[in-house]
Amino acid sequence: MTRALETLGALFRGATAYPRARGVWRDDERGGELQYEEPTIVTCYADPAALTDSARLRLRAFLHGLGREANQGEVGIVIGDKYYGITKFDRESV
Repeated sequence: MTRALETLGALFRGATAYPRARGVWRDDERGGELQYEEPTIVTCYADPAALTDSARLRLRAFLHGLGREANQGEVGIVIGDKYYGITKFDRESV
């Protein structure tokens, strides 16, 4: 969570992490079994002008790294009113 705050703060001037939430998701690979979790939600409001190509590349690298390192099935981000779910993570750069 600290890395998320640092990344978003550096790129977009700030972010807020909410205390652990209670969530559930359906694991279709396990016959639709419900998986409960306690995620931390991080919110960041950014000026569209701050979404430069460089910022997008850094944000992408962070999100893919988060997915790999936390062994996530999906990392989600909302930009504007559109949800982007990332399920295939880039390999770590050498």
